[in-house]
Amino acid sequence: MSSLTYQSQIHIDSLEALSRFAERLASLLRPGDVVALDGNLGAGKTTLTQKLGHALGVTEPVASPTFVLMNEYHSGCCPIVHVDLYRLGEERAGSLADELFAVIDEGRALILVEWACYGPFLEPALTFSIQIEYGVDESRLIRVAANRPLDSLMEGSP
Repeated sequence: MSSLTYQSQIHIDSLEALSRFAERLASLLRPGDVVALDGNLGAGKTTLTQKLGHALGVTEPVASPTFVLMNEYHSGCCPIVHVDLYRLGEERAGSLADELFAVIDEGRALILVEWACYGPFLEPALTFSIQIEYGVDESRLIRVAANRPLDSLMEGSP
């Protein structure tokens, strides 16, 4: 992921702080971006995706695509494709590669990929990589790497 040269880390200690982070992150995202979301089970990947959807104007419920593998949302500022590679694992995640690259090549949708660690084939296309780690007292540490400056992510951070 050498093209992701900008890095930042943010401590999140509440759902309200996660919402503020999602709003700041949403302001950086644009159609054609591919965002990797990684972290342990329950770390908050889907919750962050839900908050991002809200910040981007999605009006329908944003649900985990764990069992359907891919959800699409069209009510926000741009189409959003939400993918979850968890059930496929690294051995079978490549089965979605052609479909994902077709969407990436169109450049119209924002693509959010949970468990992107199972899809190393995505690395050349990534514009953002987000790693969520548990902290103490339900807090989270979010590490972000991107191909563009992340200064606005820090605005208003504690």
